[in-house]
Amino acid sequence: MTAKRVLKIANAVFAAIATIISLLIVTYAVIMIYENTRVQNQAYGTQTIQYKPEVVEETVSVDELLENIPDSVAWITIDDTHIDYPVVQGEDDLYYAMRDVNKQPSLTGAVYLQSRNKPDFSQSYNLLFGHHMDNGAMFGDLTKYLDTDFFFSHLKGTLITFDKVYDIDVIAVIETDAYERAVYERTSLDWNGYERTILNNQNINVVNTNPIIKDADKFLVLSTCAGATTDGRVLLICKLTETEIEVEPVTTPAPTQIEIITGRTGDNAGHVWALLNLLCMILTILVLLPYLLREKEKKDRQKEENDPQKAQEQQQNQQKKKKKSALAGIIINVVLAVINIFIFILFEDMSGTMVIYDNYTIWMIIVLGLAVLTEGIATSREKKNEKDNEGNRKIHV
Repeated sequence: MTAKRVLKIANAVFAAIATIISLLIVTYAVIMIYENTRVQNQAYGTQTIQYKPEVVEETVSVDELLENIPDSVAWITIDDTHIDYPVVQGEDDLYYAMRDVNKQPSLTGAVYLQSRNKPDFSQSYNLLFGHHMDNGAMFGDLTKYLDTDFFFSHLKGTLITFDKVYDIDVIAVIETDAYERAVYERTSLDWNGYERTILNNQNINVVNTNPIIKDADKFLVLSTCAGATTDGRVLLICKLTETEIEVEPVTTPAPTQIEIITGRTGDNAGHVWALLNLLCMILTILVLLPYLLREKEKKDRQKEENDPQKAQEQQQNQQKKKKKSALAGIIINVVLAVINIFIFILFEDMSGTMVIYDNYTIWMIIVLGLAVLTEGIATSREKKNEKDNEGNRKIHV
């Protein structure tokens, strides 16, 4: 097989790789659109609503909730909003920020009670966290309380714990930042403290208040991101009032050990591997093929050169112009190939179930794209140098 034939094959391989990459990018975009829609719909809590405790003849059972969601501590409902979720509690305030109530990695997270609060809501200040979803899911509706009309038409709710049922009455909606200690570093609060540290706090913007509520022994506060502002927060301050509804006795299971995931995170937090990641790793390695074939073509060309002087001149020109770019290109692509191999080996488990993609797919596609770009630049420079060398050969002739 001649060198030109080999080089043509290499170019064909490279073109095929470029086509596959384009298809991968399009496929990934379609998958991400589907996944975004699925995540948005999942955030409405349709999978957990079946475990919602129902009041029947002034009693309520929470057995099913506790049985199916072991880390659950309550169920919260704000009337006529999307807020209708189980409340869980983790060992810290980060665990459920990126996991659903089943402890599976999720961009929507879960509605969770701050870790410093007691799970029975016996303290006078109880803080809940939830992500702000653009479609209103999770705590996305909290920003609607900034509108006065919405605020005064959505003032009621219910909190069901494992031993009590509380009525929720909205007191106020405020804006502040994520570092305001008056709302984020406490577990107790009385009405005087509320007026002193929250209503009259220069770092807190009190947007709307309910003038009917003039006293509270127990507070429930819902917190979410403000949307456009990175550190901005919107908090709904509510009053909890114990009702006469009885909660049926439950057998509380032993505390479950929260799984600490090391190494594997995201969708592949377990025994799974992603098909797209495998393809990206293979293609990143194949991008090295044109380099190797070009080197072979150079050696064959030098053997076919009859005039030693011309061969020496050609070799000198090639060494000056190609050494740096060729060596740099192959080093970069070897590094990129090693990166994708490292990602795949570290985070994929081929003994487990195959999935189409995971949280590392986008990074492997980026690395593959960089490898193809590097090869494209090297090929362009190679062709330019060949034209220059061809011109030099004609001058010598």
